[in-house]
Amino acid sequence: MKTIFKNIVFALTLGTAVTLNSCSSDFLDITPTDQYSEDAMFSDAALSQAFLNSIYGYVRHGAGEHAISGASDEAYFTHNYGMKAINETAVSESDLQWFDDGNCPFRWSDAYKGIRYANLFISKIDEVPATSGYNKDQMKGEAHFLRAYIYTQLVRGFGGVPLVTKVYGLNDTEEMKQPRNTVKECLDYILADCEEAIKLLPVTVSDDNLGRATKGAAMSLKARVLLQLASPLYFDRAVNTLPVNQNTGNQQELYRSAKTAALAVINSGTYKLIDCRAATVEQTANNFHQIIIDKNNSEKIFTRQFAQKGSTNWLVLQHGPNGYHNWSGITPSHDLAAAFEMEDGTLMTGFSNVGDKKTSNPYLNREPRFYATIGFDGCTWGRVRPADAYPLDPTPLGQLQCGYYEVSGVESTVKIKLPPNDTELTFKGLSGIDTRQGPIEDWNGSWTGYYERKLVDTSVDGQNYAQNVPWTYFRLAEMYLIAAEASVELNELEDAADYLDALRNRIGMPDTKTTLTRRGKAFNQADMREFVRHERFVELAFEDHRYFDVRRWMIAPQTSSRKLTGVLVYGLLKPGMTQPKPYIHNEEKYNYTYIVKDLSSRENRAWDNKMYFAPIKQAEIKRNPNLVQNPGMQ
Repeated sequence: MKTIFKNIVFALTLGTAVTLNSCSSDFLDITPTDQYSEDAMFSDAALSQAFLNSIYGYVRHGAGEHAISGASDEAYFTHNYGMKAINETAVSESDLQWFDDGNCPFRWSDAYKGIRYANLFISKIDEVPATSGYNKDQMKGEAHFLRAYIYTQLVRGFGGVPLVTKVYGLNDTEEMKQPRNTVKECLDYILADCEEAIKLLPVTVSDDNLGRATKGAAMSLKARVLLQLASPLYFDRAVNTLPVNQNTGNQQELYRSAKTAALAVINSGTYKLIDCRAATVEQTANNFHQIIIDKNNSEKIFTRQFAQKGSTNWLVLQHGPNGYHNWSGITPSHDLAAAFEMEDGTLMTGFSNVGDKKTSNPYLNREPRFYATIGFDGCTWGRVRPADAYPLDPTPLGQLQCGYYEVSGVESTVKIKLPPNDTELTFKGLSGIDTRQGPIEDWNGSWTGYYERKLVDTSVDGQNYAQNVPWTYFRLAEMYLIAAEASVELNELEDAADYLDALRNRIGMPDTKTTLTRRGKAFNQADMREFVRHERFVELAFEDHRYFDVRRWMIAPQTSSRKLTGVLVYGLLKPGMTQPKPYIHNEEKYNYTYIVKDLSSRENRAWDNKMYFAPIKQAEIKRNPNLVQNPGMQ
């Protein structure tokens, strides 16, 4: 019986003979529903190319409304969608909540579908007739990379998983019931795929083919998975009690291999850090932000490209402020906002726990990455307000109003409850248009008092248009951080400082040793370990790392059980000052107060050790009784 492929997300128009070199950067956007037999698929190079393109769709990206950031301490997801259950540990094999969401990067059913297609492609590509414009070695290399990437995501999410290495037929029901392989076996398999991909893939691709895998992508994946499986979680035996999730390799050798793999990317000559330093911190921040939202640059290694028309990157709409008719889906936590350094490398103090108060602006004199990542009260957003909001904020590029303000000559009364004891404060004024009491879609306002700006092009009218901003799976900064972390674990601290300084210097921040001294820390392994982990937190915020990092480091019991907090901002006019409508942020006219607020009523965050690994869906266990469930998820 011939297999029929239906509704596969093809990337090339199948009715037209289109060569690889002429496909566009949005090569995943076309979705024909034609049917093709397996024989037909692999007897035509264009159809084979289209089939390969479809596998890219199983490499999940984070440019979605309910991204994995909301399941970590870096963010809060405004609209729940199963994320609350993750953070409150209320999941099991019969109730996966967000773990069974299409935005989950390691969703079991989707991942194994992608693996099946990759296996089929690898087994059939040699049968495809040689055709001008189609490089079968490159195509095969892409398939090996895609399979390795998908397996890496599965291992990061679940631990050891079954290694399915061939395509099963309908009658192979018993053979399909494979047990879970160990993480060591998974690592060896992933590394073998990476090596094959490195051998077959090109160093670079043309602009028309941005988004395709390259040697650098496979080399970067190798470094990431080595660091992942060298981490403490996999060598722990007290908490990580399931044998398939325990790494039996040599931890120090794995750190050495991770460092070597990351340096291979750094020293390849293909990629280069961009010097963001400018005359002002604001311009430095803009330059850093541009690295993230650029379609391509010297730091980007592997991306998912989008086109503005027909794009699925609606992050401006999904994450932007409600005062622009956006949804504020993923909003920064106060923990993340407070983690960014001051300009001199020190950390903000006295503003982390519920009830902590600042009467001076805590957003002044912060490091450039803070301004590139966080939208906060009084900051410039980047676009004029829509027509109905413009009378309330006529500034040319929009000024976020995340607080409550006394305004002269208005009759409306503002009532707010001040943390930590809910003392009521009343004054004549206005609720900011980007709050949950504002006049524009208040139900979409941020609870935390912050907005995510790192991944969004703030110049785009998100209410009506998607953004042409890629999702970056790998960028060069991660390789420096992998090399630094591995160096710390190998106690090669001078090397670690050099790699960290490369990232810090390019944004004008003090070097590692100076910063440690200013923080009262020593240049030793323990303090450097804390330092590099903190650097990952702020450098890679919202790039789908934090969820995995706190687990592999085994610090999740501390980070994930902290109260979810935000910030309450209010401004009262200084004696003798007046401010008629419209309100505009003004430090000379207003005394502003900033108080850390408790959001536990929204999400009562907790930790249970069962959350180190996600549950395998009960239906999968029933189909395959040889699968062992992760501890605590029954």
